[in-house]
Amino acid sequence: MATKLPAAPASETTSTADDLAILHPDRTLILDGRTIVLREYGFFEGLDVADRAAMFITDLIALSEDGTLRYAQVRRLFGRHRAVIPAIAAQAGDVEATWLEALAPDELELYLATWFAVNAAFFVREVLAELREVQLLAAGASAGAISSPDSPPPATATLPDSAA
Repeated sequence: MATKLPAAPASETTSTADDLAILHPDRTLILDGRTIVLREYGFFEGLDVADRAAMFITDLIALSEDGTLRYAQVRRLFGRHRAVIPAIAAQAGDVEATWLEALAPDELELYLATWFAVNAAFFVREVLAELREVQLLAAGASAGAISSPDSPPPATATLPDSAA
């Protein structure tokens, strides 16, 4: 026999909605009479975007040195990286970069703010990956050369033609 469950408290409902937004951050906009679904980059697509937007990500790292990343600061980078931002932002909405650039200023502002919000987790992951790599390189440099697990210890290494 089925039992009716009590309604979830408001905080649980809000939490579930927040969790869903994190897992599926897509947002729908209607701009210039066109319905656009802005989506988060997929894994391999994100690798391509990260490669094309490497300098943008480098500037995001510089902006986040104090541990925060505010949209008002990020927004200024859109102009500095105008060669790549329209293309990667358009990609997330499956629209043409030329259409995007032709939007009215208010609509373009809304599109870019929404695009960055939808893909914020992607950009934060890229920033953190870069910072981790820098930390690992710094730790390796201060500890000296590190052998790979398949390498013999330095004291026992021999050359293939040696008599050892």
